[in-house]
Amino acid sequence: MLAKLVLAAVLAVATAAPSRSYAAPTYAPKVYQILKQEAELRDDQSYDSHFETENGIYASESGRPVEGYGDDEESYDVNGQFSYTGDDGVVYKVVYVANGNGFQPQGAHLPTPVPTEYPTPEASDDDDDEEEERYEAPEEEDDDDEAPAGYYQPQYERVIVGYRPRYQ
Repeated sequence: MLAKLVLAAVLAVATAAPSRSYAAPTYAPKVYQILKQEAELRDDQSYDSHFETENGIYASESGRPVEGYGDDEESYDVNGQFSYTGDDGVVYKVVYVANGNGFQPQGAHLPTPVPTEYPTPEASDDDDDEEEERYEAPEEEDDDDEAPAGYYQPQYERVIVGYRPRYQ
């Protein structure tokens, strides 16, 4: 009788327990279709290309070969732009130039350098006009601590709590 009571209690608890069956999440990214794509490579090795996708991504670029930065190296001057819609719903657009001066992007959302508030001081090439005062460390009588020249190391004396520097 007791066994039937225990069995009934176990079955009651098992049927009352909540169901834990969940659908597994899918992490596969959505693949967007390319609506338009064109590329042209001309005989002089200049090119134009652009594409547009169904989710609003657009990119275009054109380039032309120029003399390289090394002996036999050929390089390109490139102008282009791309735009996309961010997660916040804003359309971001970047226009760029890539040439001998590097990659130079421009966009309303890109940070710009903070202008300096003060001008950069100019250094004088003439050392004879003004003599700078230089701190010279006093000669140490004790040569036990071989400190580099021009570097002053204070001496320390023991006090009741910790150490206190003693300068000469």
